Amino acid sequence: MSLQAELDRIVDTEHGRDDVHEVALGVLDAETWTHACRGNWQGQPVGPDTPFLIASTSKLLVTAMLLQLVGEGHLALDDSLGRFFAPGELDRLHLWKGTDFTSRITLRHLLTHTSGLPDYFEGKRRDGSTLAVRLFEGHDQAFGLAEVLAWTRDEMHPSFPPGTGMKALYSDTNFHLLTEVIVRSRGQDIDKALASRIAHPLGLKSTAFYKPGMGALPLRYGSRVVEIPFALSSMPGDGGAVSCLEDLARFTSAFFSGALFPRAMLEELAPWRRIFFPLQTGTGVLRFAVPRWLPPFRQGLEFIGHSGITGTLAFACPPRGRIIVANVNQLQGRSRPYKMMIKAALA
Repeated sequence: MSLQAELDRIVDTEHGRDDVHEVALGVLDAETWTHACRGNWQGQPVGPDTPFLIASTSKLLVTAMLLQLVGEGHLALDDSLGRFFAPGELDRLHLWKGTDFTSRITLRHLLTHTSGLPDYFEGKRRDGSTLAVRLFEGHDQAFGLAEVLAWTRDEMHPSFPPGTGMKALYSDTNFHLLTEVIVRSRGQDIDKALASRIAHPLGLKSTAFYKPGMGALPLRYGSRVVEIPFALSSMPGDGGAVSCLEDLARFTSAFFSGALFPRAMLEELAPWRRIFFPLQTGTGVLRFAVPRWLPPFRQGLEFIGHSGITGTLAFACPPRGRIIVANVNQLQGRSRPYKMMIKAALA
């Protein structure tokens, strides 16, 4: 069976199941681009150029820009986070057993999720609530750096001191801070940075940080559409980008070929630390290795890239020499795009 036929079969199986209204899957194999899409948007069939919210896959854009700045000599991964903030601005952000560890946090700690800082988005606050649940229930709100710092400092607790052994805690707070570092390091707002550093050089047509009114597939949670434009525009680098299947494939290929930053910096992506099974975190990227208990023909598959809560993913599969991108546009069932990715790798 041809790759096109396999991708068609995969998306046909997923489309319409458990409130999945839109599905997109693409494979870039060397220079050959193959894709399959299902669903409709604004009276037109969903295609490889249909924009959608990519959630935490946005972090891969931030990683690329940070590594560019490192390659240009504007900053270093072991720079202190405090270098980019005013004196006192971050005080007591990381208070562990009575000691303020904030000054020890480096950019590398943030990129590798080894800062120990709590996750302002899905982490629990003092009253047991989470921002994510509130937003997904439809309670939209705008926020900025000041609110994220206040929530992190006053409502939550760090999990460990920065750089403790092989410990890692996936935290959107890390990338919210890194987005601010990009802005402050060059004095350029994050939208212009994305456009000048990634979107324009690569010819990406649909990749930008979300703003209210921007056209994109509706955000779905089960059978409901979640309208949270103010929140989405408040978290650009940690979860608020819009892209399309074609753009994601082109960007991911450029990322892992060294076209965006010095290729030698790809060696900085490891080591890998477990965050939640079966995902591991590296330097600004995630690693998904197929568990050994699966059938032998699936073992040995490794994927490096990033995914997002909207059912989006953008990964390189080194064993197969492929770039795989996907979107199921559904907040429920986070394993769905990964299952599609495995099938696409084996197709």
